[in-house]
Amino acid sequence: MSKFRWSNTVRGRMAIVMTVSGIVPIVICHLIVSGMHGFNPIDLLWYIPLIPGLAFINWQLSGIITSPLSELISSTNKLAAMDIRQRLDIDQSESSEILELRKAFNRLLNRLEESLNIQCQFVGDASHELRTPLTSIQGYTKLLQRRGGNIDGQLLGEALQTISDESGRLIRLVSDLLQLARADAGQPVIAQKNIIDLRTAIEGVEDTVMVIAPEQIEVQFIIPPKAVWVLADVDKLKQVFLNLTNNAIKATQGGGKVTVTLRKSNNEAIVRVIDTGIGIAPADQQRIFDRFYRVERSRTRSRVYGGGTGLGLAIALTIIKAHGGSIELESELNKGSTFTVHIPLADREELRKAGKEVDTADDGFN
Repeated sequence: MSKFRWSNTVRGRMAIVMTVSGIVPIVICHLIVSGMHGFNPIDLLWYIPLIPGLAFINWQLSGIITSPLSELISSTNKLAAMDIRQRLDIDQSESSEILELRKAFNRLLNRLEESLNIQCQFVGDASHELRTPLTSIQGYTKLLQRRGGNIDGQLLGEALQTISDESGRLIRLVSDLLQLARADAGQPVIAQKNIIDLRTAIEGVEDTVMVIAPEQIEVQFIIPPKAVWVLADVDKLKQVFLNLTNNAIKATQGGGKVTVTLRKSNNEAIVRVIDTGIGIAPADQQRIFDRFYRVERSRTRSRVYGGGTGLGLAIALTIIKAHGGSIELESELNKGSTFTVHIPLADREELRKAGKEVDTADDGFN
């Protein structure tokens, strides 16, 4: 069957179609003439040289027509073994279809190069973040090995505490990376959605923040008296709001204020995290949700409140998008920042099925 492979090519199929389309009108004309003057079997002999000759001519013509496609295939094969940063040559004299195909290949290569650069940057950033705690753990472990039984209690306690802290940091980092990897792979980032009162998530964040927040910063939570029903994963939303509130506290100097508000309007729940801190520069605002991107360390209170890995906001955005919502940022240097989270409210039918009170009125909190 291998000798018939030519018929599976575009050139072969085109030659067959052209040959058949050329023979059919000849046969029709022959039948018409034979009907008028009588059929002569000798006339069939003309088909013996006609069909191969027509097929040969059409084969050559189809080769001319498909030659740009063959060149494109050759160029693409060469490109596969070369640097991905190179592109296919664009010749404006080519047919519009081939020209558009070359441009489409180049656009695809642009996307591939962009994805590869993002992946390389991600691997580099992750390696850097992993190296710091591992280096610290290794250093203190070697110190304990050298000192052995001669180490004093204070130094031993300090070493063990550092190892514990850095190990916890590694666990959190690996957990965050796994969460983002699952999202990139198209796996669900939300375990299960249930009808919940969003106030419970905010109240859970309030209980945590009020315990760990510095005394010199005022933290206020404004929650409406009526339920705010959403279809959501309550644990994931707590993770988002705790991250946003922690970031607001880090960016706020002593004597400043952090306010978290919840309200519902236009069939959506709106959560705002407002701080009176240092603000975020316009250049940083464009990249604040990028992975491993962090505002300049010297401008945050990370030494007091604990540093992060730069993955929190990326994960927060992923979680909120999985809920069908969005996150917006408004900020001005030295005046503060406002993160606004929009989450769709549960519809009336979902509330009825869950046996919840149906009330979509705006509670008036701003």
